[in-house]
Amino acid sequence: MAAPYHARVVLLLRQVIGRPLLWWLIAGALLVHDVVGNLLTSYRPDAASIIEAGHRWLTNPGAIYADTARHLAETGLVPVTGLIRPPAAAMLAAPFSLLPGSWQVAAWTVADAAAAVIGLLLVQRYITRMPLERAVFWAVALYCPPLYAEVNAGQIGGFVLLFACGGLVAVERRPALAGALAGAAASLKLYPALMVLGARARWRPFLIGAGVTGGLITLVACIPLGSGGAWFYVTNVLLPSLRAPNPDCAQTSIATFFGRSIGGDPYPIIEPNDSIATLQSPLHLGALASVLTVVTLAGVIVAAVVAARASGWNPMYGMALGLALGGLLPGELNAYQYLPLLPLVLLVTVNAIRSGRWRQLTGIAIGLLMWLRQPCLLPFPNLWTVGALILFGVCVVAARDFRPRAEVSR
Repeated sequence: MAAPYHARVVLLLRQVIGRPLLWWLIAGALLVHDVVGNLLTSYRPDAASIIEAGHRWLTNPGAIYADTARHLAETGLVPVTGLIRPPAAAMLAAPFSLLPGSWQVAAWTVADAAAAVIGLLLVQRYITRMPLERAVFWAVALYCPPLYAEVNAGQIGGFVLLFACGGLVAVERRPALAGALAGAAASLKLYPALMVLGARARWRPFLIGAGVTGGLITLVACIPLGSGGAWFYVTNVLLPSLRAPNPDCAQTSIATFFGRSIGGDPYPIIEPNDSIATLQSPLHLGALASVLTVVTLAGVIVAAVVAARASGWNPMYGMALGLALGGLLPGELNAYQYLPLLPLVLLVTVNAIRSGRWRQLTGIAIGLLMWLRQPCLLPFPNLWTVGALILFGVCVVAARDFRPRAEVSR
């Protein structure tokens, strides 16, 4: 008896989706979109700010955080421009400040993009086996709006991703090297320190490598500032920035999700005619929004620990989970700050293809589609938050797929 029509359609659809050529074509189209879009962008204030910080690190270290601290003190808000990263970020940007003025931003942006691609290439070469896995890996990576936003803004996440991805692929055989790379990443941005979640099996060499490398880089970066300048950064920039509110529609943290949905916090959006409209929920339950924010953040942390344990403390999966927490926990989350979720999403996607986990792939696709449009162009910017939580949830549920084979076969 012939198979039902819908069954034949599903079979045909799976055959088409299973062709690597389709995904390479998608990846190629996305690559052209990313390159052209970034070539057409000439205004990168974030890149200019960090290069200015690098110049000050060489010539006037005391002024690196002066403007940022002043803005935080006067407004209570994180400035659009100005450095809030650790001093090692300024040290990294210092060589770029020595280039001719017209080259600085372009060179920084290209270097950051190249670092991100090299980091992802390390992961791809380590985890993919079949042509389909490689093709989907790059289609997802090149689609990822946070990666595009990272390069478009000229941020520092590409360099962080390079060190973090290096740590992911090194952790199983060289935990000390993995720790050193995670420590180097954490010296540029603090969240990669959470990668320690994957170091339970061989935690001693990992922690030694992370502590020595991260501490040494931070110490060298702080030498021009002196102890007083380093303390000024902690007390006048780092801690105040963690407490700063997020009125901008481009910032879509878990706190703003509940604050805007049930807390009654107003937020702007960009209308189709480029005008700015301010929206506000009819609910004004600020106390409940605060409680749900704390509960959700705690739940995300607990879920990561439980998932790492459910994976049999798989070191690569655990480190990717820890890195992904850096895309959920901060109080200030612009589009590019969701980039830490990408390695975990790619790891689970490749494993789901290999295992035929269609539900996981569907969940990942839904989460990624939530990022299709920029937050300020959406009627509710925090659809990005929903997408991030869906992606993280799918990856947490996939934990048991990463258990060692010996444990799975019992």
